[in-house]
Amino acid sequence: MPLPGTRVIHPRWSERHRPTASGTLTSTCVITRRTGAGTTGPTGTFTPAAAATIYTGPCRVVVAQNTSERLLVRGDAEETHRRYQVSIRYDADDLQVGDLVTITAAVDPHLAGKGLRVIDVRYGSEQWERDLICDELEG
Repeated sequence: MPLPGTRVIHPRWSERHRPTASGTLTSTCVITRRTGAGTTGPTGTFTPAAAATIYTGPCRVVVAQNTSERLLVRGDAEETHRRYQVSIRYDADDLQVGDLVTITAAVDPHLAGKGLRVIDVRYGSEQWERDLICDELEG
């Protein structure tokens, strides 16, 4: 319990730690959002709605902890479905469930090009990075 009139966490704690958090963002990504439902042409060809770019910049990608993996069976093939945590700069705004994350560059070459869908946007009282919980896009 702090003494009366004092704080345990300094009021500028987040501001002071943002450069450290930003230094751990070693990958890059683009986050987009579909702007409508799309259209179907006279021949039955579906054209998806245009995507608006919500964020472009540094990120960190790790397998999300405390989430279960799912085993998907497609014909004779089995695939493991994982959930990822994508951390981006704290000041990224207007993020929503359903946004699409594309990893554009990463130290691990297997991540580059991976597509993810945001299923949760995490907010906290200390703002030094923004965490997104994402599912792999299938296909």
